[in-house]
Amino acid sequence: MVEIENLIKKLREIVPLNVIERFLSGIQKAIEKKGDLSLAYHEVSKLDFNYYGIDLPYSRPSQFWKEYRGECIELPKPPEKSGVDVFEAIKARRSRREYTTKSLTLEQVSAILYYTIGVTGRAWWGGPKRAYPSAGGLQPVEAYLYADRVEGLERGLYHYHPGRHCLEVVKLGDYSRELMRASLDQEHVGEAPVVLVLTAVYSRTASKYGLRSYRYIHWDSGFAGQNVYLVVEALGLATVTVGAFYDDEVCRVIEIDCLEELPMLIFPIGYRK
Repeated sequence: MVEIENLIKKLREIVPLNVIERFLSGIQKAIEKKGDLSLAYHEVSKLDFNYYGIDLPYSRPSQFWKEYRGECIELPKPPEKSGVDVFEAIKARRSRREYTTKSLTLEQVSAILYYTIGVTGRAWWGGPKRAYPSAGGLQPVEAYLYADRVEGLERGLYHYHPGRHCLEVVKLGDYSRELMRASLDQEHVGEAPVVLVLTAVYSRTASKYGLRSYRYIHWDSGFAGQNVYLVVEALGLATVTVGAFYDDEVCRVIEIDCLEELPMLIFPIGYRK
């Protein structure tokens, strides 16, 4: 009890009283709902005419994607058209968990990455326009590709650089079993020729939107995730969204800091059986 009181005391030193009151109101509602602690965040992130939360101590990003040192493997130019009408792709979209052993091509990988989070234009102020809508144009979503069977690409984990449309090598090797274990042993993750992991760099969005940012990064990731589905559908491939995973394990495998960059969605991708 003393430790909790000390924590609350420290919180009062850095957080305004009205925010703490909302937080405690959320805790009370969580008790009423038999332990739904998400209600505490829900309360502090709600807006009304007299409350807009607080700013968080994050500076505006100087760039909108991560960069790794070393080799960046150039991807083929993405196709201009798929031949599939967008209405048809939306109607036909399904979650598919069975894949053949056939390898994907670099052209297919290029299309998936570009039309998921690629740079599709430039804003009036010179910043990048992306394939997914983003709160405040802050673009927190990053993409990591585990290539198990891709023609012309060595097996390993890569980070997509949207500015250069290339793949940066994170580490080479077979990580299919590790990703499968991190995904609660879902076999389709371990069997797919490609596994795409979308993450969100929280501070990019939090630099502007404060306590509401945790909502926004999920929206951004969802927009990008739907792009994955539609591009995969247009290419005649198969995928499924995986949201059940051990966060810290995913972060360990793709070598990111789980406090700074959150794993959001996992997509095993392959040819349909």
